[in-house]
Amino acid sequence: MNIYGIGTNAPVQVETEKKSMGIDDFLKIMTAQMKNLDPMGGSSADSSQYLAQMAQFTMLEQLNNVKDSLEGISILSQQQISFSLVGKKVTVDDGIKSITGVVEKIRYREGNIYPVIDGEEYAMGMVKEVGGE
Repeated sequence: MNIYGIGTNAPVQVETEKKSMGIDDFLKIMTAQMKNLDPMGGSSADSSQYLAQMAQFTMLEQLNNVKDSLEGISILSQQQISFSLVGKKVTVDDGIKSITGVVEKIRYREGNIYPVIDGEEYAMGMVKEVGGE
């Protein structure tokens, strides 16, 4: 796909396969726009706007990195919690009846955790009680 820079008829090539822009893409576009600035200041953009946009873009990229890190931590903590259930007596409620038994193992499928009790898988959200007599 071609995108035309400010004040120019020369296209800037942009890849359409990516789902989001990265900092490198932003810098390429900004560089192309700055190369084509009007030296007389007619329709050229204010350079402080470029800096503000770059700062905002950098902040957004860092926030996405933090989000990704938190998702990773969340997955690890869920795995640790699920591992701690193995060998423990739990009660699960499937909406129809309550089943009490010992967790034999944990299965992971499509990002979800399933404790296995008496050979049957149950969603982690069905666990209502851990331990007990």
